[in-house]
Amino acid sequence: MSPQLILLVEDDLNLRQSIALILERAGYIVDATDCPYKAMDLINSRKYNLLISDINIPETRKMLLQNVLGIYPYISIFVLTDQASERPNGEDRLLSAQYLVKPIAPERLLDCVGMILEQKKNINNNTIGNRPLNPN
Repeated sequence: MSPQLILLVEDDLNLRQSIALILERAGYIVDATDCPYKAMDLINSRKYNLLISDINIPETRKMLLQNVLGIYPYISIFVLTDQASERPNGEDRLLSAQYLVKPIAPERLLDCVGMILEQKKNINNNTIGNRPLNPN
């Protein structure tokens, strides 16, 4: 099986480099940027399995995440948020995304990424086109 491709959008350089290194050491292929517009360019050029994005970067909610949800629904979304901001709810919350509060322990990050990608693999293995397989 080929390595999973992850796009990381984080504006804190040290955190971006740390997360990318942790994921790369675990065998993932990671592209990283601090710009939601650059992220969209990357998404348009490669087939990512997972988008990990800081929700507090300007244009992330209105442009990046909404475009990914609308145009690329096959990409799983993992949202990073800091402790100063509350977890979004209601209309602001992305129901299909997983949320994690920064700072993130490396083990927790890898557990969450592995869980999301495993769920996605299981869903993909149990569907044909857009329809679930009949288990009977």
